[in-house]
Amino acid sequence: MVSALRFAMELMKYGEAVHGGPVERTLLEMIAQKFPEHRRVPVNTKFWEVNFSDVFINGERVEHTLMPYTKGCVKGKLGREIMKVKMPEHPFLIKRIDPKGYEGVLFFEEGKLRRITLPEGFPPSAFVSREPEDDAYVEVCGEGRLIDSNSFNVEVTVREGDSYVIVGAHVDHWLTGFHDNLLSVGLLVSLVEELNRMELKRGVKLLFLSSEEGPRCCTGSQQYDERNLHAFISVDAIYPSREVLSATPDLWFLSRQFVTKRVEMPTPFSDHFPFVLKGHPGMAIYNDDMTSVYHSNRDLPVSDDEAYVERLRSSLLNAIRELSEKSREELDRFFMEYARGAGYIGGERRGAIVPDYDSLSSKFRRGG
Repeated sequence: MVSALRFAMELMKYGEAVHGGPVERTLLEMIAQKFPEHRRVPVNTKFWEVNFSDVFINGERVEHTLMPYTKGCVKGKLGREIMKVKMPEHPFLIKRIDPKGYEGVLFFEEGKLRRITLPEGFPPSAFVSREPEDDAYVEVCGEGRLIDSNSFNVEVTVREGDSYVIVGAHVDHWLTGFHDNLLSVGLLVSLVEELNRMELKRGVKLLFLSSEEGPRCCTGSQQYDERNLHAFISVDAIYPSREVLSATPDLWFLSRQFVTKRVEMPTPFSDHFPFVLKGHPGMAIYNDDMTSVYHSNRDLPVSDDEAYVERLRSSLLNAIRELSEKSREELDRFFMEYARGAGYIGGERRGAIVPDYDSLSSKFRRGG
């Protein structure tokens, strides 16, 4: 059996895997080589090509990252031309920062670098790993562009069936990306032998995805053909030692198979969500305990990973077994009953759930 931890660490050696870029394709090739019967599914995506970036504080060049997808050159004093921002407690709060009146933004956090996508139209922005003085003179300069790129998903059919439970994990990642999302990739690779020994009523596929990160989430899963899909499980940003189950209500029963932090409506920020929007059962397994290292250069292996991934493998296999026992009719019936109780009066699953970006989740459409 492939070691999930060892394979994830091998992938991490190749460095940052930007969506649609050469490192992402290298990792997908490595995964494909493990499965001679795999299928490549083309993905039309974007690659963020960074030609250069520099940050100087009081004339000294400092370690930094350029924030996606900002570009340009600015210089001036902090608090005057350039906004100084301490990393918020939750990474997604960074998108609520208003840089109006400033020519550039400098984010900081002690001992860490991050890359977090900013709203369109943000001025040149960078991230540094130590707090600059309030009146420091700063220069931020970066040049990058989004270019069209061709990548691919790797589909592995583990068991044939009339319909399929598909378990997916994205390969692209910002900076080190160990838990988001290389450990998930390693976990999926490690499932194959045990899945082959299980008696299941549904077929099972593993899907290794391009371009979950990017200016728009989930490009690889958006372009995947969902025909014959029983349900989709996205394994994304796993971290010791518990899980958030972000799922359509017909899959909430699977929480009993996990060490569950909470159960919630589907997040729009993982690869299950395009399938949810198309009317399929979908679930993401993640852990927001990892926000302290999210999209940072400190997302590295920790001592609890090995024991955690062994327990999570067992949980995931049990969830796949239990899910395969349910008919699609049963799942759809429960979903529609719950949806009507939440105020949805439409006649089908498709379109019943809409994103709720303020809550980082989703909700039922009111009315039809």
